[in-house]
Amino acid sequence: MAGSKTPDRWPSAVRGLVSMLALILALIFACMLVMPSALSAELEPGITMSVDATTVYAGDSVMIEIEAVGLIDELDLGPLSRDADLLNDTGGTRIGVVDDRVVEIVTRRLEYLPREQGAAFFGPLKADTRKGPVRSNSLRVTVLPPADTRWQPSTTDLQSKFTLSSMTPLIGERIVATLTLRHRHAIADEQITLPEFDGFDVLPDQEARRTVVTVDETSLREIAWRWLLFPTRSGDLVIPGMRWEGEMIRSRTQRGRFTEELTAETVTVAAASEAGWWLPASAVELEESWSKDPRSVRAGDEFTRTITLTAQGVLANQLPVVEPLESRAITSVLIDQIREQRLIDGQVTSSASYTFRMQAQRPVPVFLDTVRVSWWDVISRSASESIIPARRINVGLPERADLLSQLALEDRELTRLWLKLASLGQKDTIWWALLVLLSLALLLLGLLSWRDEWRARRHRKPPPSALPPL
Repeated sequence: MAGSKTPDRWPSAVRGLVSMLALILALIFACMLVMPSALSAELEPGITMSVDATTVYAGDSVMIEIEAVGLIDELDLGPLSRDADLLNDTGGTRIGVVDDRVVEIVTRRLEYLPREQGAAFFGPLKADTRKGPVRSNSLRVTVLPPADTRWQPSTTDLQSKFTLSSMTPLIGERIVATLTLRHRHAIADEQITLPEFDGFDVLPDQEARRTVVTVDETSLREIAWRWLLFPTRSGDLVIPGMRWEGEMIRSRTQRGRFTEELTAETVTVAAASEAGWWLPASAVELEESWSKDPRSVRAGDEFTRTITLTAQGVLANQLPVVEPLESRAITSVLIDQIREQRLIDGQVTSSASYTFRMQAQRPVPVFLDTVRVSWWDVISRSASESIIPARRINVGLPERADLLSQLALEDRELTRLWLKLASLGQKDTIWWALLVLLSLALLLLGLLSWRDEWRARRHRKPPPSALPPL
């Protein structure tokens, strides 16, 4: 029929979807045809090097990136160190395909510092692959001298300070020594010679602690040391000065060498003011502990007594040995001692524990004498003393079992027999009580019978004599 339209059997939405699918399939097919040739071109075995800058100033480092594909052995980096020193080395690996074979792709990022001004050459590198030996490209870097060689660090760029908490300590008394170095800019080729502490026992508290501080609205990098010093002899002790040198880098074109020195310090150490063991401390405590309650000690018991001495501001080797005085009925033998020290927030605390084995000999009252430790109070600058007060111990009689053991060792037969009978009596108390009562009754009957016989004999008349009287 003229003017009539043929009905559309495929809606427009369906036709669009089919067209899109056909386009996607065509793109995938094209990628499959192109990808093998592209991969094979990108992943040819070899070594490639690149540098971040071809011109640097003296003291600046050079970053070199290396990509190695399909190597059999590890890459030799020796040719890169002919004109420069290696500072840092980072790298990684990934997997690739070369000629339908899985290979390892090695990447390296190296930082080198050229040794001299002028031209610095890097490479070439050589290695072996499955397709034969390969060779990398070479790199050339020009090292320029600093533009301003007359610049030198000033007092605002460098600061150094060494302090002592006391210049006239007593022997063994703690001194706090601090060394602080501050610099405004980075330093290359830095060398620090620390002071030596001859004549002191040294306990390091901080060692080369690096922080950033602000002084007069200027940010400075700080290196700090802190030591606890304990003089071991009296007299004048000399602490040599510190030496600090290096090259300060203000900018890429301004750098200058410096040398910073501090003068020596003399510490005058006074001798101990008292004879005997010398303990200069800020606080001293004495404590004791027992393995058995002293109030329940009996003759023959063996127990331990531990005395702990704790002092602040001294080292563990400065603590004296604490020995309690002997008592007439208790023996005491030192069997163990432990020394330790702790450093917390710049404060050293030392302790020593002494363990004594003690044995009660006789069941008598015993007086344990006062334990005394004399020390010098560095805060009040006066002599002091810490004590454990005297104690009375009433040593009781030994237990029956202990006495049996002792008697068996001494072979006292009669006493052993008596104790054996006593032990039997403890098992059958009722029967033994009846036996005692029966024995008393028999004894009473015997006494009554003897009394009656004695009375009868007293009142009995004498028998008549058989002879006539004269």
